[in-house]
Amino acid sequence: MDSREQDERLIAAELARYDRELRRYRRLRGRIEADFARRIEAAGFRYFQVRARVKSRESFERKVRRAPDREVRDILGVRVIAHFEGDLSGMEQVVREALIVDDESWIDKSALLPLDAFGYRSVQFVGLLPDDEQEAGDGAEPTGIQLEVQLRTALSDTWSELEHDFRYKSARQLPREVDRLFALSAALLEQADDNLDLIRRQVDEARTAAPTGDGGGERGYIGRFIQYDGDSRSLDQTITAALDVPFGAVTGTGRELRSVVRAAGWLQYDALADGFAEYSELGRRLAITCASSTNDILLTDAEPQRPARSFRGIGVYWTAMAAALVAGASLRESRVPDGRLAEYRVVATHLFENPDASALAVRSRYEQQAAPVGTLDDAGYRPIDLG
Repeated sequence: MDSREQDERLIAAELARYDRELRRYRRLRGRIEADFARRIEAAGFRYFQVRARVKSRESFERKVRRAPDREVRDILGVRVIAHFEGDLSGMEQVVREALIVDDESWIDKSALLPLDAFGYRSVQFVGLLPDDEQEAGDGAEPTGIQLEVQLRTALSDTWSELEHDFRYKSARQLPREVDRLFALSAALLEQADDNLDLIRRQVDEARTAAPTGDGGGERGYIGRFIQYDGDSRSLDQTITAALDVPFGAVTGTGRELRSVVRAAGWLQYDALADGFAEYSELGRRLAITCASSTNDILLTDAEPQRPARSFRGIGVYWTAMAAALVAGASLRESRVPDGRLAEYRVVATHLFENPDASALAVRSRYEQQAAPVGTLDDAGYRPIDLG
């Protein structure tokens, strides 16, 4: 059998697989679209769209014929479109919670552009649907269904759709002037995305400004830092992954965040930024050591019945907590019991004085001595020794 015949057999087998699974893909499309939208909305995002699609047979065949021996992984696709670029990383984290992600497939298309170039901007990766999200056909057991996820802004989505249609569906090569105009349009839209984030930030500042001095401005600077600082968002993702808990909206985070940030002495944006830069590594290690992965992370003792869930700002919370504890500051405004704070202070001090100590090893020793979850009475706490 020559290579051409072998390729044709591979292509025929792939087309047969497509035809066999098509109805199943179409059923899953609506479920996935609704599930992703529900998850993103529950995480507190308002301005977005979710669109799922099944690749057409013609498009599938073209892709298979280009590389018959390569698996097509985007028969089922989901596109998450954010109106604000600043929301994309948080939405990506939410979507990841719904899938078993192949991290090697992750790619940021904008990172492939030269520094002086403008063009297609999108984050893409492939994920596997967990078994409970799949449907078995004809009584068969569910098999792995892969889908490609794309995340981009609404402006980038418009640009890429038009660029794709004009360029790749044109019978002739487009004039060089069209390439230049596409690049110019991409540059203008990238600036527009930046402007929209800036507009939202300034609107939020205006809404939270408190001419009567009621603290609204304070809430504003903490919220701005959590939403727009890249290192803060990255730490949120790191802690969420380390604890292996879902990500979403958690009631009561605002009050607790403000209490620990104030206790750390970070009363303005610049102080918060500087303090975060200095203590974020200690905050990461303190979270890994002390944060519950089975009960509410913030109010483990006050509301132990709530399941563990990460949230936007979890990195700032544990970083400010660590800074306040090692400085000997009082956290009297926090709802965390004094006895639990005393335990955290011992842990924070130990981690601070032993920067090379494994947080996971310290967590194991801490859990053996910590008071049970739900302990509110100070009498239920005993001194711990991490020696």
